[in-house]
Amino acid sequence: MKNLVKQIRFPALEDILSFAQNVAETSGRWVNWQIIRGMRHVWWETDWDVLSRWAQSIIETEERLREITQRETFVKKNIHRFHNGSDEAAKLVLPDFIEELIALDHEYTRLERIYDTLLAGCPVGPIKSGYLWIRKQPQWHLRNEWLRQDCARRGGCCGRQCKCCEKPPDPMRKKGWGHCTAKCACCNDVLEDGFRLTERNRRTLQPEFDLTVYPWSDYSREMFRAYIWSLE
Repeated sequence: MKNLVKQIRFPALEDILSFAQNVAETSGRWVNWQIIRGMRHVWWETDWDVLSRWAQSIIETEERLREITQRETFVKKNIHRFHNGSDEAAKLVLPDFIEELIALDHEYTRLERIYDTLLAGCPVGPIKSGYLWIRKQPQWHLRNEWLRQDCARRGGCCGRQCKCCEKPPDPMRKKGWGHCTAKCACCNDVLEDGFRLTERNRRTLQPEFDLTVYPWSDYSREMFRAYIWSLE
């Protein structure tokens, strides 16, 4: 879906927005800066279809990286528990857990490459600069109140005393740090179904969204605003 305004440039207005963006950046008012970027995106972005598909792909890839990281945490905890435990029968599952951990590591590496490729493939413009800037901020996912509330509403750790989302990440898994997915061991532990999620519970922990289908649902729109611009 081409933006018809893209062929009509207003240099004076663009200069004003660039100046305002620089002022917002240097003053530390990051929310204002992101809003200005969002305005430039709406007015001058080149192709909404391309950027919507890009946003969908990169958010989904981020989710998968979090899934892998959270599943690894669960597997590592069980390896440690069974290895140091006295239950010999439980130790029989250790080889399975170790094999799964190796597979998860390979999958994380594959997804990390996909993420880097997606990032490099995003057209240069307000949406890319906004996305990159917010990802440079420490604990960016905790600065957005909608993301925290969404995690709590879905049954995630932001709604419990454990506050797992606030714990520092594994230095080797920084791209996998974020709010809870259907693979979060802590979230699974409080479900009556244990670690085998029903489809109902899975949808609750990880609702579907689709930025490639217009008009966007309310949830899709909020996902775009939160993950791309970190706006509430």
